Amino acid sequence: MSKKSINRLKISQRISDHLIEAILIFASVFFAFWLTDYRESHNKAETLKISLKQIASEMEYNHKRIESVFDYHSSLIQEIDSIKNQTDMDWEKLYGHNLKNWHGMQMPMLRSTAYQTFLNSGVTDKAELELAKSLADIYNTQSIIERLDNSFFNIATTDRGLAALPKVRHLAEIYVGILPDVIMFYQDGKKNWLYEYGYELDIENDNLKSIVDIRMSYIQK
Repeated sequence: MSKKSINRLKISQRISDHLIEAILIFASVFFAFWLTDYRESHNKAETLKISLKQIASEMEYNHKRIESVFDYHSSLIQEIDSIKNQTDMDWEKLYGHNLKNWHGMQMPMLRSTAYQTFLNSGVTDKAELELAKSLADIYNTQSIIERLDNSFFNIATTDRGLAALPKVRHLAEIYVGILPDVIMFYQDGKKNWLYEYGYELDIENDNLKSIVDIRMSYIQK
């Protein structure tokens, strides 16, 4: 073999070695990026699962509060209406402490910390679109109750007559009117998504359940 042929063979071998080395470096870099992305994706999936379990736990607490507050304010309305029907009583001059079942105004004070953590955790992109939409519907409706609670506390600092029966009945009627919508979205979310994460409660209050069933039927039409 000539010297020129040997030199060509060496150059060709070097090019081949460099090419193989470049491929190995590229493959190593690609694998490192893939592994990092896989780990981040896996960590986000685990974080999402934990976050949804926390939301389910939060909703169980809120569910119990909704049933309790709905039952309490329904009883207040019934008692106030009973007093109104007594012609010998000027019900508008009476206050909450005149009611037999009076235990204060009983604000729902629903929690939303777990949902806010979900929004701020950066895992929303891992949640299915319908699940994210269901949670948004739930907590957007719930925010109406939260704003009402805040408004009540603001008014309570200046209105000494806040516990007058006409005002008590008005507030009770607002809660009784809105709370079924909140728990309706809860139940819909449970059926579609949240049962597997721990939110398993059904509505126990017959009156509340009846209202929810009627409203749900209108939505499903």
